[in-house]
This record gives sequence, C-alpha cells and structure tokens, in this order.
Amino acid sequence: MTTALVIHGHFYQPPRENPWTELVEREPGASPFHDWNERIHDECYRPNAFARISDAHGRVERVVNNYSRLSFNFGPTLLNWLERFRPETYARILEADRTSASRHGGHGNAIAQGYHHAILPLCNERDRRTQVRWGLADFRRRFRREAESLWLPETACDDSTLDALIEEGLRYVILSPFQAEAVRPAGSDQWRPVHEGGIDTTVPYRYTHADGSGRALAVFFYDGRIARGIAFEGLLASSQGLLSACARAAHAGAQVVSVATDGESYGHHFRWGDRSVAYGLEVEAVRHGLRVTNFGEFLDACEPAQEVRLKAGPGGEGTAWSCAHGLGRWTRDCGCNASAPEGWNQRWRGPLRAAFDLLRDDLAPKYEDACGGLLADPWAARDEYVELLGPGGAARREDFLLRHAARPLSEAGKVRALTLLEAQRAALTMYTSCGWFFNDISGIETAQTLRYAGRVMERMESLGLAPPVSDFLGILSEARSNLLDGASGADIFLRTVEHTRITPQRVAAHVAIRNLIEPEEHEEECESAGYSYRKLDFRKQRHGRVALQTMRLSLEEDATGRRHEFALAAMHFGEVDYYCALRPFGGACDFEEAAGRLWSQLRTASLPALLRVAQAEFGPEEFGLEALLPQGHGHLSRSVFGRLITRFMEEYEHLYEENRRVIERLQEIGFHPPRELRLAAELTVGLRLERELRGQRAGACDYRAATEIARDAARFGYRIDRTTVTRVFEETLTEAARLVVVQPGPENLRSARALIRLGRELGLDANLERGQEIIYEAAQSGEPLSEEAREFALALGLAPVALAPSEPALLLSE
Repeated sequence: MTTALVIHGHFYQPPRENPWTELVEREPGASPFHDWNERIHDECYRPNAFARISDAHGRVERVVNNYSRLSFNFGPTLLNWLERFRPETYARILEADRTSASRHGGHGNAIAQGYHHAILPLCNERDRRTQVRWGLADFRRRFRREAESLWLPETACDDSTLDALIEEGLRYVILSPFQAEAVRPAGSDQWRPVHEGGIDTTVPYRYTHADGSGRALAVFFYDGRIARGIAFEGLLASSQGLLSACARAAHAGAQVVSVATDGESYGHHFRWGDRSVAYGLEVEAVRHGLRVTNFGEFLDACEPAQEVRLKAGPGGEGTAWSCAHGLGRWTRDCGCNASAPEGWNQRWRGPLRAAFDLLRDDLAPKYEDACGGLLADPWAARDEYVELLGPGGAARREDFLLRHAARPLSEAGKVRALTLLEAQRAALTMYTSCGWFFNDISGIETAQTLRYAGRVMERMESLGLAPPVSDFLGILSEARSNLLDGASGADIFLRTVEHTRITPQRVAAHVAIRNLIEPEEHEEECESAGYSYRKLDFRKQRHGRVALQTMRLSLEEDATGRRHEFALAAMHFGEVDYYCALRPFGGACDFEEAAGRLWSQLRTASLPALLRVAQAEFGPEEFGLEALLPQGHGHLSRSVFGRLITRFMEEYEHLYEENRRVIERLQEIGFHPPRELRLAAELTVGLRLERELRGQRAGACDYRAATEIARDAARFGYRIDRTTVTRVFEETLTEAARLVVVQPGPENLRSARALIRLGRELGLDANLERGQEIIYEAAQSGEPLSEEAREFALALGLAPVALAPSEPALLLSE
C-alpha cells in the first residue's frame, strides 16, 4: 500500500486590530507594508493561493492552489481580516477546501482552530469551551461543513483539553512527538514508555476520554525531524530535498508521513517556500511513491491500532510544541524566548497572566448578575456570540437576541446585553498566546493583549460594573520591562490604553475634520472606526480661506447598537489648521439656533471671534487635527502633502525646461551638470514617466511617449526613483492583461506588447504575477487566444504548455 503523505500548515497571525476601531494601525516594523498582516499576506498567504510551477527555463507552466494539497488551518481572526481586506485570497482558501473534499472522499483539507489562539490548558473550563466552540462555529460558517479536527494553539494540550474536543465530536488532533508519554496496543493493559520524541509518527493513535465512556479521537504525531528541517534547517530550498526527506521517513510498513509546521514557513520565513511545496506535492510526491492526502481521508482506511497516553507536564499543566518546559512560556520565566538579548528575563509573564485572571474572574459574576432579566443563559449566549462577529453580524443581531433574551428587550436592554457580551469577547481575546511568547512586556504583541484588557475595563465602566483597576494595576506593577526605562507593566498598560482608546466624541471629530480635508462621496451614511454614522442637517460653505461646516451627527456602534448624537461645528483655516467643537445633541430647535448664530458670523467676524462663537454654541469639547484617526491620515497626506509636492514639482519642471537645452548640450560634449541640476532633471523625468503611465491607463494605451521618456533618461544617465513607477507599471500591466482577455482587439494587444518592452527598457523589477494569472485562467478555461495574445503571455513569463489546457503539462524541473 502506498504511504500517505500529509503536510499540515498552521497559518496564523495575532489579532492586530485596535480594540476600539477594529482597524489595524500602521506597524513600522512591517515596512514597506502598512502592517504585518499585509506583509505576510504578500509573502505567504497569497503566493500559496497562486503558487507557481515552472519549467527548466523559469517559465510558469502551472498556477496551483497549495491549500488544495496542504492540510491546513487558518486562525479565525486572521480569516476575518482576509475576508474583509483580501477577498481574492480568502476565496481561494475556501475553494481549496471544496476541491480537496471532492478529491478525498468528502474530507476537506481545512480544519478549525481555537478561536483566539489562547493556550487552552491554561484557560478555565468555561473559557476553554467557548474558545473551542467559537472556533468550530466560525469554521462552520466559512467552510459550510463540520470540522473534523481543531488545531490546538501551540499544540498545547492536557487531558482536559482533549476530553473537550471529544465532547465536541471531533475526530482527530495533531500533536508534537515530544508530547507522547506511553503507548500500548488496543485492549492491552501494558503501557510502553516513549523516549523523548521517539514515538513512531507513521501510524495514528487512539486517545480515550477519561470518563470511561469509551469515547475517543485519533492522534497524529508529526515527524519532528522533517518539521525541524522545514522550520530551521532550510529543507524548503529544494522540493526534491523536501520530498526525499519525506520518502526516507516512509520506512517499510509506514502508513503515513505526517508533517506539521507554521504555514508562514512557506513564503514568509523562506522565500519561494510556496513554490517548493507546490512542486513537491504536485509532482515530486508521486515520483517518491507518496500519496498526498489529509488525515480525514486517511482515517477512513486506517483506524488506530494503538492507544497513547500524553505527558502531563510540570505540575500537570500540560505540554506544547514550542516550550520544552511544559507551558512555562506562557506562565513564567522558563528560559524560552525569541533570541532575547543577554541579561533579559521574562519574569513579567507570571504577573501578566495573574492580572488577566483577576480581571476575568472579577467580570464573571458581575456578568452573570448583570445578565439577569436580559439573557436566559448568559454563558450559552456567550458560546454562540461568535455568530455576530465578522461581516454581516449586525444583520443577525435581532435573531440572536430573540433566541437568547430572557424576555422581550427594549432598545436599551439590547444595547446592555450586547455590551456585556462585548466585555466577554475582549476578556477572551486578551489571552491570545502571542502576548507571552516573545521577549518583553513592552513588545507589540503583549501591548495588544493589554489593549484588550483596557477594553474590558472600559466596557465594565460603561455598564456600571466597577472594574478592579487598583488590584489589576497592583499585580501588573510587579512585572518589569527589560528596557532601559524599566517601566512596570502598570506603566505600560496605562500608556498603551491612553494612546489607543477612542471615544465616540473623537470619532465624531474625526468624521468632521476628514470631511473638510476630503469630502466623502456618500454624504449620508458611512462607516468609521467601528461606528456607522449619518450626517443630518448638514451645511458646509467656504468664505475666503475659511471653510465652515455644521451638522448633527448620529453614531451607532456596530457591535452593540449603542447610539450617540452630537451637534458639532468644524472649521478649516488653511493648510493644517483645523478646529472642531461638539456637544451632545440637545434637540432640533437648540441646534438650529446655535447653527444660525454661528453662520451669521462667518462673513463678518474675525477668526478669534468666530472661534469663540463656535466654542460657545457647540462646545465644551474641542478638537484639532490630532483628533484625526489613523485611517484618515492618508486623506490628510493626499491633501496637504499632495499640494506641496505639486508646487515643488512645478518649480522643478520649470527649472528643468528652462535649462534643458543647456544641460543636455553640455552632457553631450562630456560635461557633468551639478548635482542640484541633475536632481531637478531626475525628479522631472520620473514624474513625467509616472504621469504618462497613469494617463495611458485611462486613455489610448499608447506607450510610445513613455518609451521615449525612458530612452532619454537612459541616454543622459538620469536615475529615476523606480518605486512609484514600478507600482504604477504593475497596475497598468494587470489592466493590460485584463483587456487582452476581455477585449482582445489589435489596439489592446499592441499596447500590451509595448508595455512589456517599456518595462524592459526601464529595467523594472516588476511583479508580473497578477497579469500572468489573468492570462493563465483565461487559457485554462478554454478561451481561444490569438497569436498576438500568446506572444504577450509568453512575454509575461508563461510557458507555452500553460496556454494549452488540453495538453498535459510536461514538468521538466523545479
């Protein structure tokens, strides 16, 4: 019987959203990307959805979906982000599960994950149950089927955790070989101890529930040597090397070769890892006599013949794949860290967990009491609250409340019930494992968990539940940072929450100021920072250099339905001088009178007088440009910096044109112009090239002028900043490929070929993948390609065999 091969990828990133806005803010460490989600998506998640298999000449023969060959799980919070911001990749992930299910007897490649990536053995019984049920419910919503397994974050487990999975009806679990303690044949009373990591990983095992009911699930232990080779020893450098290692593990009698690693190994940690695993699973596996499958299909033919007992870990706490000290990495200074500088310690881990446990345990009875008369079963409601998370949650809110309410609820009752559930959501999220994994309590991952703790406290305050602030800070003060300032955990918490917390008033001021910077297309109903809002009684006018607007702004928090209504006035005095005053809306008559008094002053009053009237009529709260939320910074940059850049570039162009003949003539006879003049020339040429590319995208797609600009730049040795030009070129090329498919006329084909020539002349290191995918998909769907379109496809880097779907691909090399 052919040995089965299952390679599992655990794809996960910690939640990065600001708990007040549900938006990811800029993370400088991920530069040049906005944040780490974007960067790792670009380096890993998308490449695996559109992985390349190339021929001996480096031409693309096939574009494959690695997720249809890999066993995989995605963290639910990461899937939320992909669904919202990268729907193309998200759709490929769902498609891969459907494809694999049809290939493997109804068993899809995807499995679920504990929702917030909390260390489940360290959760109390109630939280562990919710984390598991949320993970399973989220999986069910996305993949439209029941999960057969659930990835245990960090493979952290103990008997109670596995018992919980059995109780939820799961079929198997994946663990590290170092977590096994002993094995025995089914029905035997004699346990055989397993030496450190020495369990046979080529067969499945049976783990039986501790209650004596006989209920059980299968346990697959991954091959530690191969996993280590992928993660740390460069095994992804060659798909032949990867599959040779798998073939060596398939000794005589081996039923399955099981491999499990972080999915980010395939492209983020190791560039081109996505291509190595693609070729390995699509081609090399068969050559090495291995059958690619998933654990669900495998179990249909090979039920476990042996039982396994797991290590209890120090003090019975459990074990995990990333800590040699049980679960010390998430509870104490066990020695595990992420290459911490010499002299650093992680003694802060204990106080951090103790402070969170205090907050959770303080909230629990207050939550129960506050839910009395609102929710029939507060904890059952929490277990199902996950259905309101993600896109479309607000539309499911009424049905959820009908099922869980203890009685018909007023609007205020509904808001209170949902706010209580949101407090619980934040309390669950603060246990995300990454908060303890790294080196210092000031790190971004730990700061993120502290932000969720701050959100719990704010929710409790809004509900009148008196959070244990003093005791919480007292415990956190025992944690000390390794950095020079030696800040305590309490200091870091207060600083982090202060810089993160967003009030409804600030959201309102942000909306007003952003509207002065760059008016929105849809003036009536919009969304911002976790709120939906409506602008009513809106009036805006400019007089001289002053722009004034007044409005009644209605905010509704997306998560709870809580409403806020403000009367506000905002002004722009030019450049970066903005002002906003607001107060709670006090009624239509009051608003109309206040607005009338302010508008009557616009044409005659001095600026100080106008400000005094605005403050008197719409205060007391006042905001300036600092009220702008991060999501509005791009609008400000486009407005302010855009105008400045335009003025600068106009000057440079003027200097360049005025002196162009002199500069070029002197260069032709061997003179080198001063750096200042070269700079003017290079900036101008680069701007004109970018402008020409952008202009042609909306016009005739004639790149002769752009080509001439590029040739002039090369002739005079001008160095053009290629960053923006490359991005515009990639966007233009993608559009050209789309036009070649949907409107394959002579003009579009000629323009597409000219664009390829332009890219070569510019020497751009452009990403051609999206263009390749468009042509490849058209060819594979049976669309006939003209000879000119084929030439364009070949110029994009596609192999001839990729354009002939009726012919099997002849795969020559990696």
